Amino acid sequence: MLTTIAEGDAFIIQGSVATAAVAFLQAAVLRMIPYSVPGLALIILDLIFGIRAASGRGEKVRFSTALRRTMTKTFSYICFIVLASTLALAFGKDWLEWFVLGLVYANEFFSIIGNYLETKGMELSFVELYRLIFKKAAGHAGVDVSDDDAGNIIKPKKSKKNEED
Repeated sequence: MLTTIAEGDAFIIQGSVATAAVAFLQAAVLRMIPYSVPGLALIILDLIFGIRAASGRGEKVRFSTALRRTMTKTFSYICFIVLASTLALAFGKDWLEWFVLGLVYANEFFSIIGNYLETKGMELSFVELYRLIFKKAAGHAGVDVSDDDAGNIIKPKKSKKNEED
């Protein structure tokens, strides 16, 4: 004999699921707050040094373009913070939060350093920087690596005239 869920029982089940979902999201939002502060600082620094780098390249900096890019970056950061917090909460692994946001924030930090160095006439090689980071990580894992590539990370920026010659 098949039994069906009575209307009252369905209401109780829906209420229970909704309460659990709200509790999960509330916990995730509370976990996100401390990660929003460094994200906001990185966004502001990126805006400042991005404007300086663009001005140094001779580009016309428009307020609407800077605002649009900053808003896009803010939305992306919010998405990454939500992703990291909900993953850590769902799996019960705090390192997931640190790992995801560490990658995002480190990439942004390197971008800010690259923009700063560009205003000083130097260039940051992201490929060489990440290669060095992975070599250092491999070295800590017991793999034999050499430090001969360390000098290629920051180098003088090539001018357009030098490239044509």
